[in-house]
Amino acid sequence: MKSKNFFVIFVVVLALAVLSCGAWAVPEPEYAEGEAIVVIRGASRPVFGVRSLTGENMRSTAVSAATRSGGSVIQLFSPVETEPSAVTEARSARAAAGGRLTVAHLRAAEGESTEEFIARLKKDPDVVSAMPNYIVRCQAAKIPNDPLWPRQWGPAAIKAPEVWRHGTGTAETVVAVIDSGVIYDHPDLKDNMFVFGKELADKMCAESGGIISGDFAGSHGAWYHSKIHFGSESDPYQAVPIGSASTIDGEISDIDSGVLETMSRIGDVTGHGTHVAGIIGAVGNNGTGVAGLNWKVRILPVNVFSYSFFGAQAETSDIIRGIDFILAAKRAGANIRAANMSLGMWASPLEMEGSAYDLKIKEMSDVDILVCIAAGNEGEDIDAPKDFLHKGRRPYPACFKYDNTLTVGALKEENGGLLPDISYTNYSTSGKWVDIFAPGTGVLSTCRTTKLLGAEWDASGYLSASGTSMAAPHVAGAAALLFSFDQSKSAGEVKKMLLEGADGKTAKEGCSVYGALDLNGAWEKGFGGTPVTPVSPDVDTSGDILSVLAELPADISQLTEIFSEDQLLGTDEGLYLDFDIVGRAVSGLGGREIEDISLFPVFRLSDGAMTDGRLCAAAFELDGTDFREGGSREDIAVCKIKPDGTMLEYQWAAGENEYVNGRYTILDEAGNIFHGSFDGAKKYTVVLFVADNGDFDLDNRAGVIVDPTAIVAFKKDERKNSGGGCSAAGVGVSLLAVLIFAIPAVLRRKG
Repeated sequence: MKSKNFFVIFVVVLALAVLSCGAWAVPEPEYAEGEAIVVIRGASRPVFGVRSLTGENMRSTAVSAATRSGGSVIQLFSPVETEPSAVTEARSARAAAGGRLTVAHLRAAEGESTEEFIARLKKDPDVVSAMPNYIVRCQAAKIPNDPLWPRQWGPAAIKAPEVWRHGTGTAETVVAVIDSGVIYDHPDLKDNMFVFGKELADKMCAESGGIISGDFAGSHGAWYHSKIHFGSESDPYQAVPIGSASTIDGEISDIDSGVLETMSRIGDVTGHGTHVAGIIGAVGNNGTGVAGLNWKVRILPVNVFSYSFFGAQAETSDIIRGIDFILAAKRAGANIRAANMSLGMWASPLEMEGSAYDLKIKEMSDVDILVCIAAGNEGEDIDAPKDFLHKGRRPYPACFKYDNTLTVGALKEENGGLLPDISYTNYSTSGKWVDIFAPGTGVLSTCRTTKLLGAEWDASGYLSASGTSMAAPHVAGAAALLFSFDQSKSAGEVKKMLLEGADGKTAKEGCSVYGALDLNGAWEKGFGGTPVTPVSPDVDTSGDILSVLAELPADISQLTEIFSEDQLLGTDEGLYLDFDIVGRAVSGLGGREIEDISLFPVFRLSDGAMTDGRLCAAAFELDGTDFREGGSREDIAVCKIKPDGTMLEYQWAAGENEYVNGRYTILDEAGNIFHGSFDGAKKYTVVLFVADNGDFDLDNRAGVIVDPTAIVAFKKDERKNSGGGCSAAGVGVSLLAVLIFAIPAVLRRKG
């Protein structure tokens, strides 16, 4: 009894000393002491097609495992389906042989340490894995106070404006933000917040087998947090719906008030999640604040942070509950395409690989969510950390690697943008575990307007912050924008676009696998061209026209006599001329506003019968969607684009007697010359006529013709009186805006 009283007195004295001298005097705990998150065999098979196990069955499995180890059950998570695989076997010698696994949050017996409890659990043959309930912190560095810090330099550095010409996002795309919450009624975010309809909310809760509970109808998301006791156990709260009544400034005591109505209106406990959300999707072009990478998108906040003696912290158990919420919403029908995780901690790979945390990240990846994760701000090479606190460890969730995960490092601005070799930050974690880098230093975005727990607040509602926390949402926002162009794209396809389109000259060597985020490069990888099928030209050859089947070169070395490497983009469908060159070339075409540009792959014609000056014909079959739907031949232009950014326009050949150098014709599905209106459901054949070594032959050599061609679709000419005028200066500004944003209005691949 005396020793116990002495311990209580010691803790009180220690706490008073800390309050007097500052929190730095006590090291922050790495995990909730005496707790473990465990994956256990023994789950039942699904009944009558219901996904989830019954709560009774799971609890029985968890209680049995806890009892055998002298512990107790705190809470359950949704079960994990697993299949035997080489990866699973390599990660855990006790991996399950298929079926379903129970995932539970357990507490050790009084007086037993976390290490002792986990060691005891791992001896249980039914325990697949056990990990501490790690405490996770926001991955944000200090907020810079330099008044000349560049304002919102990130979107321009990753070439977002070039992609905005094609579209600025859609409300159909949902991005989950696993963070400290979001000020959902912020003037620059409120119109882009996700709202749970009653049908979706009810379905989500019903199909979770009781794991997801609460009234989420009308809310924007959920807050999962625990009451954290200093040096002792944590008590998880039930899920708190986020909003939708207006947010309150709140007091620290409100976080643990237990009053649902109060907690639901706090919005964001630190301001960090609001900053992340603004990078992804602050409303653009609304005359207010900043523009996110998506001007239209839906943000789903999943708050996982709690208040502790050391400030804002997230326990792994709450993160897992948040992931369960996202999975349930996705399976119930919410179109969640990406999730951002700007948080992390370091731990042993032996603990983490095959753990519940690991399996939950994999589960998000498996349901086709692209998970974008901050790499961390410790300045370490993950492959060879130097700090003794990090040796033998790795940052998580950054080092969970699955088909649809992306780990992101942070870049700094140099001379208004990114420069090779010097835009890498000294604080960003790096190495082969990092996939890509993105702007992370001095990033301007939305925030809290009052202080609660964190430093991400300013009375204006906007501030600049730094860290890989800011870099990851650049990638999540970029992914959301790419999804908005084609919802049929899988997470894997968009991930491939982002990685293959990256700028390999910046932050690649010794920093990451792919380099710096280039949104325009990613867009070009996925949408920068029109799939065409070269066909034999079905034209009258009585005029000595040589019909030549076009070849689509796959290797740039076949075209180096005309193009440099940076002028061509390689895709699975062939080599395309860079769209910046195309956009400049057609910007003043016809004096009409352009609706769409469909770019053919660069093709070659070569044939033994080709001679200097001989007229050749090449034909390509393509979908009607590559023309203006319902438009006529007068609504399109067919152009040959030169590498120097100029063009030659092919002229319409209305009949066989007009098949001469620099002409084109279009054949319908019956092989007749096209007349009437284009039908998106039909296919058409475009035939180009080029004289070998003539004006329309770019290579100036006999025997070979090389041609990059674009079909330009004009917008319908309304010719309506706008009812206003402008000054001479205004004309210049308007024209510039048209050239930058309107002319290449939609450069996308269709079909």
